[in-house]
Amino acid sequence: MYREVLALTIFVLFPHKGESIRCYECRSDEQPLCSSDSFQPDRIKYVECNNRFTQPTFACYKMVHHTYGVYTTMRGCAPFEKDGFGTEIQKIISGDYWKNGHSFSLCSNDLCNFASITQISSSVMLISILLLNILS
Repeated sequence: MYREVLALTIFVLFPHKGESIRCYECRSDEQPLCSSDSFQPDRIKYVECNNRFTQPTFACYKMVHHTYGVYTTMRGCAPFEKDGFGTEIQKIISGDYWKNGHSFSLCSNDLCNFASITQISSSVMLISILLLNILS
């Protein structure tokens, strides 16, 4: 029973090889709910990244740009092809980058560009706690 629950959880939580990644796509200067401070994932559209480029991409991005005292947040599919970047390179470039009040984040899971990569969703935390309780 426990193995079935674990297998089902892993199947649901992790992307399957060959599927396209899904990313939120928006700009806070066009849609205020896209901003880092008031992001509401249930009211922001997401896209299948294979529909955006001719080759499948492996990453989503979130960028915050600061100009003249105003922050603008942009989210979408990163234009990096899976075939052009090996698995090790994909792992290395995922992360958060900052410079002069600007930030750029790359991540490689479905809908991962909802917040900073360093934040964890409450649903993933809850599932992790449940798995620990079941397996111990």
